[in-house]
Amino acid sequence: MDGGVKFLPTEELVEVLGSKNRANLFIGGVVMLSRSTVLLYRGNLESLEIPLSWFVARPGGIELDPKDFSISDYGQAIRLGHYEASTDVALYEFDEKYRIRTKKRLVAEDSSIGGAIRRLRLQKGLRQSDFPDVTAKEIARIENGKVKKPHRLTLEKIAKRTGVAVEQLITF
Repeated sequence: MDGGVKFLPTEELVEVLGSKNRANLFIGGVVMLSRSTVLLYRGNLESLEIPLSWFVARPGGIELDPKDFSISDYGQAIRLGHYEASTDVALYEFDEKYRIRTKKRLVAEDSSIGGAIRRLRLQKGLRQSDFPDVTAKEIARIENGKVKKPHRLTLEKIAKRTGVAVEQLITF
């Protein structure tokens, strides 16, 4: 390793290690200039290696300085000089399991009619193409929020295929 591992301040480190979502927070890391990577340690003690090239400053933005590395904000930020990157963004980019968990959480939290239909469809084991007289594209548009108020006839077809009353669709 090119330099020593840098950890969160003790108070923050203790809090992160004791938190339920410690796997989603960084407690420390090291910049390895010889490999052009940053090796990060999560609160569950797993490591994640990220290429330095991923940390890109916007034109005219803050320049990053790999020699001035730290983890800050209770493990929620990676700092390279004055440049900061969000832990969530890094995990979403480089950890497939994190991406899957995040997507599931977002789907579960979606309170729209599209979110309710997606949850119901998945609960029933149906594909978007399993709805007679409603195209898979239309189901996808509803589920993705591109159609905010589906036509009553479309909702009736979805309700019939899933075996629930139209009025119950939003409750899923």
